[in-house]
Parts: sequence; structure tokens; C-alpha cells
Amino acid sequence: MSDTSNRIWKRLSTECSAFDKEKLVMTDQEYVLVSKRLGFRMLEDHDLQNLMRLDMNLEVRAFFPEGVSTPKQLREKIIRSRTSFLQKGFGEFSVTDLKTNEFLGRAGFAELNNGEIEAGYLLLKEYWGKGIATEALSALLDWAEKALSVPRILAYAPIDHHASIGVMKKAGMRYLKTEPGHGIECIFYEYPLKPRDTPAKS
Repeated sequence: MSDTSNRIWKRLSTECSAFDKEKLVMTDQEYVLVSKRLGFRMLEDHDLQNLMRLDMNLEVRAFFPEGVSTPKQLREKIIRSRTSFLQKGFGEFSVTDLKTNEFLGRAGFAELNNGEIEAGYLLLKEYWGKGIATEALSALLDWAEKALSVPRILAYAPIDHHASIGVMKKAGMRYLKTEPGHGIECIFYEYPLKPRDTPAKS
């Protein structure tokens, strides 16, 4: 594990000390959390090739107004995610199959311009339609409720991206508003978080 990952892990472990650590685990694959089928691990430099398979695919990125990403942008994404974990306690994860360790996609959190936290997910095409996106988003929301001190998590998709909207609904999010996002009309959903208990002082 890199020095950066070690520092991030120590921070996450400290912040999560006040609640059940069942979903905050360390394994040989350095998972930060797991769900029934999925392992979530912080993005590292060696994830670049997999991210290029994902984010440079025209079909996968069909609903992104900016189109596919460049290798430079993906390197910056990895750095930005690690920095966010260190400074804010959240970022993006590489999502893998727990049984096969295959790369499935990425999912995680980012801060919007207004300071709110957005959850997002993106999968390789061969893993669409298998319930993986819903499982990933549900795991993220569950983790956020335990690890993040914010009132809610947002997610959004273009109004014609019915599959992604369906994922948000299945994960228990509720409709919030319809307005432009990244220059196109989007539907926003929210997931209110329960207040975290403050540990009693000894």
C-alpha cells in the first residue's frame, strides 16, 4: 500500500471509530468498503489503464456532454480523488468483483460547486443490467450515512438517461428537482443522511 493510501486509511479509520465498522474493512485488496458482490478501493496510479477502458469508451460516456476523457484528465482524476480523501474524507473508488477481482467501473463522491456532495457511478458496458450500479450506489449511501457529516447526498442524470434515474430510485433516493447540470437538463435526486452520533467524552 502506498504512503498516501496509508494516510487515507488512517484518517478513515479514525473518523469511523464512533460507529459499526462492518462495512469499513481492510483486506489484501485494500478495500475501504464492501457490499454483497463488490469491493471498493481508493483509486491508485495503477488504475489508469482500467479508467481508460471505461472513460474513453464512447458508448459508456454517451450521456456526458463533454464526451470521453483523455489520459491526462484521468491521471488528474486519480490525483484529485486521493487529495479529496486526504482533505475531506471522501473521493472516488475503483469497483471490483469480490470473487474474481475484475475491474467493473468506478463509483464515489465529489463536491459540487455549491458545496454539496454528489454520488456517482460508471460501469463498463458488459456489467450493465446486472444490478451492479444499484448495489454500488446503495453501498455508497450506506457508507456516507456512517462516515460523512453532511445533511444529504445528491445524484443526478440527464432527463433522458432512464437507466441511471432508475438506479437512483432503486437505491432509495427521492426526487429533488429538474434543472441544468453541466449545460444539459438533469433530474436531481437526494438521500437525506441521519445525524451521526457524537462519541461521549470520557
